[in-house]
Amino acid sequence: MGSLVLFVCTGNTCRSPMAEALFRMALPPGSPWRAASAGLAAHDGARASENASAALREAGGDLRAHRSRPVTAELVQTAAAIVVMTGAHALQLHTLFPDARGKLFLLRSFDPDAPAHSDVSDPFCGSLDEYRCCRDLIRRAMPGLVRFLTQPPTVPLSAKDKDTR
Repeated sequence: MGSLVLFVCTGNTCRSPMAEALFRMALPPGSPWRAASAGLAAHDGARASENASAALREAGGDLRAHRSRPVTAELVQTAAAIVVMTGAHALQLHTLFPDARGKLFLLRSFDPDAPAHSDVSDPFCGSLDEYRCCRDLIRRAMPGLVRFLTQPPTVPLSAKDKDTR
């Protein structure tokens, strides 16, 4: 079935559904990784916001089937990695689910051009241009996230292992 990446935001109608879809689009063919999304203040069953759907559609994605859901202990336990939009989301998840700590990641930390500890701001009720900006911030982090998850970590050679010829 593969390992799960859980994207988390507040309401699960804007940022995390876009991240989930953009992650799926960025994965190489045959990848064992799966994606899901949830919200810390989400209610079950809400559709993605109209502007999130429009912004993602422009990038070749589709949020028509998305329905919001809250973060649950089962989702946190199942996820191999939990990717949050803000530092506040990370703190809240750590408080609610202390065992999640080792698998929490701030999305923009995978964007080499983003300042340290950068958040993805909530575009909720914003203009389509604000959603496009949000989508683009999320999209810029995807290559780094996919690389992090799909490439084995590099282990530096010790001095005795190096070929000194």
